[in-house]
Amino acid sequence: MNELIRRLTMRHLRLLVTLYDMGGVSRTARLLHVTQPAVSKTVRDLRDIVGDALFEATGEGLQWTPAGQVVVQRARAILRNVDDLERETRRAKLGTRERFAIGTTRVAEAAVSGTLPTALLKDGLLVSLHRGTRDTMLAELERKALDVVFGRCDAGFRRAEFEYHPIYRDRFVVVCGRGHPWWRKRSASLAALAAQEWILPPAGTFAHHVFEQAFLSENLAPPQASVLSMLGLNDLPMMTSHPLLALFPESEATRLQDEGLVRCLDGLQTPYQEVGAILLRDAAPHPAHRRVIQLMTAFATGRLPTLPTARPTSG
Repeated sequence: MNELIRRLTMRHLRLLVTLYDMGGVSRTARLLHVTQPAVSKTVRDLRDIVGDALFEATGEGLQWTPAGQVVVQRARAILRNVDDLERETRRAKLGTRERFAIGTTRVAEAAVSGTLPTALLKDGLLVSLHRGTRDTMLAELERKALDVVFGRCDAGFRRAEFEYHPIYRDRFVVVCGRGHPWWRKRSASLAALAAQEWILPPAGTFAHHVFEQAFLSENLAPPQASVLSMLGLNDLPMMTSHPLLALFPESEATRLQDEGLVRCLDGLQTPYQEVGAILLRDAAPHPAHRRVIQLMTAFATGRLPTLPTARPTSG
């Protein structure tokens, strides 16, 4: 058997393409949730297998050799074919899969979308994701259009018809994109923040409420939104090209800052919230309920301020 075919794995190919796209070992490690030494070792293995240096690290980033660029191009093609095969296989099985509908509010959106769909798909479930305000998602849960909602579980906001499973704590923080003049700032006063242009969630949402209260508590008029949006991560291109500030969940903002995509700014104090799973009380339990709570708990452990494991609670 050809030595390259015998030794080369999908893990090698995915890491190589990710390294090319991310432009550095540290960013690749964070994206793939592995250590930098693990990335470096895989790169050494690849160089040995392919018989080429692949790239050189310079002050301006990674400079890829001609052979390295060819290997990346071929790796992309192989990965596309494998992904197509997986999609066709899944499509053939969809008719036999049970559906599971997940609702999420803004504070839990990144954690939910980055954790649950892929894992549940592997469990044999056909997953649908829905996002919106807390009131909208709970209304959908109450009419059984959703199987679970992830959002705020704070005691003061609980209703008797639902079960609450708090998992971790999070809060909203201020972020700016690379196009903002404050890109290199670490903090700003409330007065300075009040004079900026903002992307804000609509009035009536909890994020908008705590945003306004932070200014009102210091006798400052809250700034008006230049853009109203619930898009979250999809607001990043607008923030990169325009000097706009936005509110992101702290866990999400910290990760994006580590990747060099946003800058977190101190100065606006918002309260921490309990975030977790919300289920319809007295409804027939879905087999995946326990699974999604376990998955979100595992995701939060080591990454987010987790809460003690608690029994279901109601209002």
